[in-house]
Amino acid sequence: MSVRPTLGVWGPHPGQPSGVASYIASSLPVLERMWHPMHAEHGTDPDQFDQVLYHLGNNDLHHDAFQALAQRPGPVLLHEINILNYYYQAWERLPEHRQRQVLALLSTALGTEIADGDALEAFWRANPGIDPYSIDARIETLVLDAATCVLVHHQRVAELLKCAHPRARIEVIPFPVTPITVTTDPDVRSRYGICPQTVVFGSFGYLGEYKRIEVLLAAWQAWAERPDDALLLLVGAAQYAVSIPADASIRHIDHPDATDFTELLLSVDCAVQLRGPWLGESSGPVSTLLAHHRSAILTDIPTFHPGRPRTNLTHIPVGGNEVELLTAALEFHYRAPKARPRFDPAFHWSAWAQRVTATLTDPRTR
Repeated sequence: MSVRPTLGVWGPHPGQPSGVASYIASSLPVLERMWHPMHAEHGTDPDQFDQVLYHLGNNDLHHDAFQALAQRPGPVLLHEINILNYYYQAWERLPEHRQRQVLALLSTALGTEIADGDALEAFWRANPGIDPYSIDARIETLVLDAATCVLVHHQRVAELLKCAHPRARIEVIPFPVTPITVTTDPDVRSRYGICPQTVVFGSFGYLGEYKRIEVLLAAWQAWAERPDDALLLLVGAAQYAVSIPADASIRHIDHPDATDFTELLLSVDCAVQLRGPWLGESSGPVSTLLAHHRSAILTDIPTFHPGRPRTNLTHIPVGGNEVELLTAALEFHYRAPKARPRFDPAFHWSAWAQRVTATLTDPRTR
């Protein structure tokens, strides 16, 4: 009887407010076909495993993964392009040499010398018009220098990284999506008191500042002569003090269970998922929408484009007329024909497992 090699997997755990936690939990049973995977706890030594896999994202829930990567180079599944927010949140826990590296990259990107954390805070206060989370400081360099291979979910992301880091080994894997079978739209809608005839728009996932909910709300309220049967759902727990207008056409569904979340995602007539111009790589809700061929209004960033153009997707560029374009898109999708979900097998977990296993067993990855 053959013994499966051990695989240490780092990243957020179930119960933590991170979509990556759910991603990892879903991946472990798939990995068991080839490996003996262990979701590493705080303080786990990465050198005890035959192979490792580091899930890296844009908050300090990933701190243990960053620390393990620093100890043992290995393959990285990069969930976000721009991971500046991780370094901001984990700043006090970073070693001094890492703080200096972050400050050097920010100084170059901002065109001014920033000596320490206090100077960085002073810079943000003096320049409120600069978004500290969306600066392209090439912060990913700190990951790519330690990674034996970087896995991303989109070909355009791989091309961006290869252009900036031609010597890095970048590979593309599908964003895995479990096919969702919705019994009937009226079932999930009725549980929330939504009429079957209502034309429902929805934004899904944790309501963080990066989701730019204020832009969506501004466009919704700017929609002149908005039909009475149009409804906007904000589905997910708020991560900051977002102000939601007291408007009967807007509903916040806080902390839905996993079944309701996925069924609502597919039952809306059109989803609206926004991001900043340089923030975010993987998005579970967006990938689920694309995998099931659902109508959506998306920010025009590389990671929100499918492999081929689709007529039921509208991409909105970030800029001065974003609200106007978004309002027009809402009106267009209100009147557009509605279609039932259908699943694209390219997003299936089996396709993910095949690509990830090939990378993990490649001698160059060790």
